[in-house]
Amino acid sequence: MGEVISVFEYDLLGSGKAASVGAKLIPQQVFDYLEALSLTSIQGSQFLKLTSRSGFKLLQVQNYAGMLSTPHGLQIEILPKVGKNLTTASARETFITMLSHLPGFRHIQTQQATLQAQRMPLLEIFISQFLQSVSQLLKQGLRSDYVSEQGNLPFMKGKLMLTTQLRHNVVNRHKFCVDYDEYMQDCAANRLLHSALDKLLSLKLSSENQRWLYELCFAFDGIPLSRDIENDIDYLRLDRGMAYYNEPMAWAQLILRGMSPSALQGNTKVISLLFPMEAVFESFVAQTLPHELPPYLKVQPQVATYSLVKHGFRDCFKLRPDLLIQSRQPVRTKMVMDTKWKLVNSSQQTKSLYGLAQSDFYQMFAYGQKYLGGIGEMYLIYPAHDDFSQPIQQHFAFSDTLKLWVVPYQITAKRGERMMWAYGMSGL
Repeated sequence: MGEVISVFEYDLLGSGKAASVGAKLIPQQVFDYLEALSLTSIQGSQFLKLTSRSGFKLLQVQNYAGMLSTPHGLQIEILPKVGKNLTTASARETFITMLSHLPGFRHIQTQQATLQAQRMPLLEIFISQFLQSVSQLLKQGLRSDYVSEQGNLPFMKGKLMLTTQLRHNVVNRHKFCVDYDEYMQDCAANRLLHSALDKLLSLKLSSENQRWLYELCFAFDGIPLSRDIENDIDYLRLDRGMAYYNEPMAWAQLILRGMSPSALQGNTKVISLLFPMEAVFESFVAQTLPHELPPYLKVQPQVATYSLVKHGFRDCFKLRPDLLIQSRQPVRTKMVMDTKWKLVNSSQQTKSLYGLAQSDFYQMFAYGQKYLGGIGEMYLIYPAHDDFSQPIQQHFAFSDTLKLWVVPYQITAKRGERMMWAYGMSGL
């Protein structure tokens, strides 16, 4: 396996003697590559910020998590920062749990992945899951499909191409220019799987995954690689009989596209996978919160019914709260919720008002006026950790009728344990 450096959100990266200011050391050529990335790439500037400490030039990781591969063979694993006394294994487990609720990543086998998190970096876990899914597919057998072929054959088959026939076979009347369908394993799905396996051959993987990869490549030896990956993905059709292809194909498309959603564009040989943690946390809460609520309530994510102001007949500045809690019959908004990927400290009441941001309160006030008519309860939801395991007991009052609660959300809740417990919700 190639060298892997594990860091957390907001950690510092540096070279030379930068360890003296708390930076994680990386080779100078890797630092130069990442510095250029942060300055010249829009994506790079989103997750890497150039800064300095005591005269040392440093890069600070922003609120993104995932893995970043470099052309020099070094992989940087960026893990979410939930709490102070984190281990890489627990952070990986937390991250994988959240990812499994993100659209496009629900095929992650969380039980297997959380066990692997104790000993494998993220890239190896993802690749292991892809190889496992391909192995399961091969046990059920590679599917064949009808592939359109054209040829000048010594027998009639399919549809005669009359114009081509007249051009080529006026003399050779014993041959036929035909367009026909051949039932074969050389179909889009199998070409894409083979291409994804082939792409992984260039990576330095663990001996276990490397051995597994070579075995699977051998099983696809008779199937050509995709000549046009995007065209094959567009052409891909998985019917009911191919449902067992869904999981391996989801992984294959990620690998072939450089591990989107936030892959580094323009370098198809490098596999990088970076997620904005705000979006991951929001999606996780939206997918799991319905299980916390009584059945007569529903969760509506990213509703944009109202705007902040009108200018003539034009609505300006759409108000888009992360979550609305609505009754089903009749449909009526009961609560407004917003998720924030930030560490709140419930013991810092006087020093910094728990670390809460004034701008978030302005935002919630606007939501409360427009979506609740100034009457009701709202919630700011933050990840739970050692210093924030219970809701802040006292609500924040915008008025006598509009209240805001600040509550923690337990990402890795144990079986039977509630992810969210909040004052004001007990009466629902």
